[in-house]
Amino acid sequence: MRFKLFFSLLLISLQAAGGCHVSPHRLGRSGSDFAFRGSHSAKDASFNCKIIEKNTDFAFTLYKQLIFQASDLNVFFSPLSVSMILSLLTLGVHSTTRTQILVGLGFNLKEIQEDAIHKFFQNLIFNLNIPNPNLQLSMGSALFVDERLRLLEEFSQNVKAMYTSEVLSVDFQYPVRAQKRINSYISEQTQKKIEGLVKDVDANAMMILVNYIFFKASWERRFDPKRTKDDNFIVSENTMVKVPIMVHEGIHNYFRDRSLSCGVLQVAYASNETALFVLPDQGQMKRVEVALNQKVMKRWLKGLKKRAMELRIPKLSLSGKYELQKILPALKIMNVFSKESDVSGIIDLAVKPNHVTPLISQIVHQTAFEMDESGPQTVMNTKSHVKVRMSTARHHMMEFNRPFLVMILAQPNHSILFLGKVVNPREAEGLSASSLS
Repeated sequence: MRFKLFFSLLLISLQAAGGCHVSPHRLGRSGSDFAFRGSHSAKDASFNCKIIEKNTDFAFTLYKQLIFQASDLNVFFSPLSVSMILSLLTLGVHSTTRTQILVGLGFNLKEIQEDAIHKFFQNLIFNLNIPNPNLQLSMGSALFVDERLRLLEEFSQNVKAMYTSEVLSVDFQYPVRAQKRINSYISEQTQKKIEGLVKDVDANAMMILVNYIFFKASWERRFDPKRTKDDNFIVSENTMVKVPIMVHEGIHNYFRDRSLSCGVLQVAYASNETALFVLPDQGQMKRVEVALNQKVMKRWLKGLKKRAMELRIPKLSLSGKYELQKILPALKIMNVFSKESDVSGIIDLAVKPNHVTPLISQIVHQTAFEMDESGPQTVMNTKSHVKVRMSTARHHMMEFNRPFLVMILAQPNHSILFLGKVVNPREAEGLSASSLS
């Protein structure tokens, strides 16, 4: 499986070095192995552990900034993808520009060697791109550079080798044509799952960096499509919508966080990722969001216990698009979007047009996520849904009929592949809410 050998080897090294927390719930599952590139030394494992912790901190920091800008809307993004695209930039930016990115990501080069950061993401991308019948995943990035600039070959080669990223030449003097080329490229890379990534391209643009990821996986135990029925989802005190609610009875890992008044449920995918759903009590969402940090997440994961329950959760199709140049300055990553940005490792500054400022005008990140009863229709070996008869005394129902949080975690080290909040399950479908009577 995509993550199995990579993280199993990491687990062995970390256990020897006394490193990261690892969940006992999903280890030792069967699946095909694959080659892992790079060294497996205890030193490498220590660096990987620190990188994972920093990525987790960055994930929650960025999430809080996103909800600060739009607390009443769906939020959905890939923290690992954003960390990855910013780390990619450090291959070509220098001085203050580079320092701000590394500090913003939480990386201290006195603790973590820069080569280890690039190697970590290189291995992660390598493993994510391995075909898996239980998972549809399209993930990548590309830098579009105006043809008037002279790209440095070393940068182009490094981003391709380490981040499987392409650097493509476009003519921004014809913005409509440039926009069409960028969007066509992303559409092709994601099998048309992500369309219209960039809009209103500026004729004065010099460089636009795009990052995309689409995810849809099969459950380890599928839901029964016959039990999916439309029901009410309470968006707010005054608004509700009708959404298709999936139902599953079975054994799940569950934790009740009494200190934060929320329930935490872990549901396994067949592809060796897991979904973590967090359902705050009515009116407690902001309390949970303020508290989100690595310590809280570890408490949730450690507290998970197997429990027989009935799960009711909306069928989802979510997307999120963020122009990072509007968000990252709040995290003190601002120099990259200014006229002071040092991109001397990306282009030959001797041929830079004099009027151009800034050189990097946009960094666009878009995610697309689907969650239904089973997963990809091509899956042949996914376990079928299982009905579990539960006595009334043991029966526990967890009903996601109000806003909740969702995380998609890579096992066994709990790297956050996706993080989001579902406020309105129909928002992504372009459907409007109806007022409560």
